[in-house]
Amino acid sequence: MKHSIFFILIFILFFFKAQSQSFHAGIIAGPTVTDIAGADLTDNDNDFHKLGFSLGGLVNHKIGKLSFIQMELAYIQKGSSQPYDSGYVPYKINLNYIDISLLLKQAIHINVNKKAMDKFGVEIGLTTGSLISSGFKDSTNMKGPINVNKLDLELLAGIYYNFTPGFYLSLRYSNSIIHAIPHQSNFENFYPYFTMQKGNNMVFQMTLGFVFNGKNALKNTNE
Repeated sequence: MKHSIFFILIFILFFFKAQSQSFHAGIIAGPTVTDIAGADLTDNDNDFHKLGFSLGGLVNHKIGKLSFIQMELAYIQKGSSQPYDSGYVPYKINLNYIDISLLLKQAIHINVNKKAMDKFGVEIGLTTGSLISSGFKDSTNMKGPINVNKLDLELLAGIYYNFTPGFYLSLRYSNSIIHAIPHQSNFENFYPYFTMQKGNNMVFQMTLGFVFNGKNALKNTNE
């Protein structure tokens, strides 16, 4: 919880910075599809059955002709799941975080019919998350807490498309640097064999973003 408060205070500082002409604030929301490496003992693969969502805000700042840095603060649902109709042993792991992400966004300058277009771009970054709640439920309706790292650290990469100067769609993937579920946990039976990947959060995320006064922000990239 202390981490969450710290992240929120940092984001508020950047949000107020966005009131200056060179910063732009906005909102983000979208679905997530997640899994935890090694959680599925049945066939030991990653099925990404856990659905969730993310909701938050952003602040970005132009650092080059086609480049931005962007900070995001969001509530996000992660975890792992095996549905009852899958034919395998069902379970659900719910991990909910407050994430703060720092991204580098780079527009891709391409020509279409001899006209320049900068609607597509790539993004890379680092996400730090603070766990706010967790839980586990299996086919016997057994519920309980899980030994989960309170701090989540992930690398992310993705692509985006600007529908309009202030409205965009982002598709990204992130993977933990710190294990979400430690190998020395009460869920160690989830690991039939150990690799560095086991216990990691893996997140596919689709985000719709709206940047206030985004038209002016994109105009600046062409200066």
